Amino acid sequence: MQAIRSEADVVVIGAGVTGASIGYQLARHSDLRVVIIDARAPVGGISGRTFGQIRQHYSNELMVRIAQRGFHCIQNWDSVVGFGDPGYARFGYMLLVVEDQLDGLRYNIDLGRGLGVDTSFVVGSQITEIEPLVNADGLAGGAYEPEGGYIDVTKMVLSWLTAASAAGAHVLAPVAVNEIVTSSGAVTGVATSAGEITTPLVIAATGAWARDLLDPLGIEVPVERRRLDMAVLEQHAGARALGTCITDGNSNLVIRPDMGRHIVAVAYPPEMPVVVDPLADASDADHAAHAERLEAAISERLPSLTVASTVSTTSGAYDVSPDYHPILGWASEIAPVDGLYLAVGLSGHGLKLSPALGEIVAARMLEVDSVGDAPPIDISALRPSRFADGDLMHLSYGPSARA
Repeated sequence: MQAIRSEADVVVIGAGVTGASIGYQLARHSDLRVVIIDARAPVGGISGRTFGQIRQHYSNELMVRIAQRGFHCIQNWDSVVGFGDPGYARFGYMLLVVEDQLDGLRYNIDLGRGLGVDTSFVVGSQITEIEPLVNADGLAGGAYEPEGGYIDVTKMVLSWLTAASAAGAHVLAPVAVNEIVTSSGAVTGVATSAGEITTPLVIAATGAWARDLLDPLGIEVPVERRRLDMAVLEQHAGARALGTCITDGNSNLVIRPDMGRHIVAVAYPPEMPVVVDPLADASDADHAAHAERLEAAISERLPSLTVASTVSTTSGAYDVSPDYHPILGWASEIAPVDGLYLAVGLSGHGLKLSPALGEIVAARMLEVDSVGDAPPIDISALRPSRFADGDLMHLSYGPSARA
């Protein structure tokens, strides 16, 4: 059993992409006694099942700015983190839409360009020049980001956790937090499988497990667990390789290159199913249904993409909020509990946003405008109380993780 500190200034629950980033930034920019704790081994939760794709295409200025900063951190990892490597692979990112999605696409492109994102509108032969495997028939256009691609989440999380340890943080994994302990309406500690840690400040970065710890405190966060099914496919030897990360807004196909002849693909159903266990695998019937959706979507949008076999299938869960945007802020906004900060409901955007969210949340904890060279970013629009206020975030394509 791991030895634990009996006292801490701040405990970060969750060592996935969000918690690891926050814990690292707190350790780097303060002398606080920081503990990062997770019930699973590093990258053993939902972060280890991520699709891995990064892009900056979003429907509102706040999300674009967070994604931009996250992308800056990934591209400048040596200076921003100084240890390890996020495994960034540049392949370009292209979102393809049909006519009824075109207005939203143009809005997002104009928004991104106005904020400095390298993105452009492409149509017809421009699309097939970028990715010759695409069938552009029926498409109204696309958004293209040449710097989009994917990262290696294992490398990124382990880099943060190692750098956090080097900066003085104490990383406990696998150690389960069984309870956030409170007294007189304030956090006093966490009860873990290895003993209790007293602390006045807890950051919940627990992803799909958020409500397991928050519900017993009477903190009602509108987060659901919705299952994501993902497949790793292998192309035939000698077949033309997929060279671009593609999202097809019509068939709900999301597909990207991977190592060698492998590609990673998801074909979203009209509505992602709610699940109880975030790490439970899908049933055989669910896998079969996903395979059918993939076959249909690939046949529609990438008909010349030849697939030799399915290498593996994976199921995980998004922690989804009603407006598919993160919930960031003090729990005291929605419940009489002081000392608890919420960084939950990432809704499938966590990987892209996490480098910046670590800086943003650390700045909030340290009561400064920003940390390091990070620009100040006002995240009040993502406050936990926005749902009760009826002030939901804008999505150009309707409720989904797309943008």
